[in-house]
Amino acid sequence: MTERAIGENFKVVLSTKKTLFGAPASDFTTYYSDVNDLATKTVVPGGATEAVVAIASGDEHTATTTAAAHRGARKLYVDSANSTLEEGDTIEYASGKYAYIRRIVNDKVYLKTPLKANVASGSTLTQVGNTGEYSTADIAIPAAGEYIVAIEGSDYGILVEQRVKVVDPSAGQTVDPDEPDDTVAVAY
Repeated sequence: MTERAIGENFKVVLSTKKTLFGAPASDFTTYYSDVNDLATKTVVPGGATEAVVAIASGDEHTATTTAAAHRGARKLYVDSANSTLEEGDTIEYASGKYAYIRRIVNDKVYLKTPLKANVASGSTLTQVGNTGEYSTADIAIPAAGEYIVAIEGSDYGILVEQRVKVVDPSAGQTVDPDEPDDTVAVAY
């Protein structure tokens, strides 16, 4: 359980295990509820925004496909002699469609999730800076107690919860400043 002070701004980070990329903040709802009254939810405006790792222009890894791949496939064939892709890259394979590269063997690129669009032979695959980690807007709970903070993304089948204890410094309660922040992981 994470501890916070009354009114302290904090964020909760959701990791989609590198399977969800590019989802807009509006696709997520963040709220908290007192553990003694879970029916009453306080919505935190702003949803959840994906952290993006910047890749300098011209430094992106790329490859050209040498065979067509259909929606649902988890493997792409590329021109291995000219490919700069690496395992662990996130690539954009169609406009607004992203995938995480699990493994590369010669001309085969294995993806963590199925393609959500067809990919034509001769298509360019480009590394992008998405991470698959989403951060909530600032949350500041105004009263001491124990709460459940939830992030919901119904379009993706995501509902995660984190328990948070809010303490009152004016009553002599303290928060350990060295306690690490938690990342809520989702097997998606």
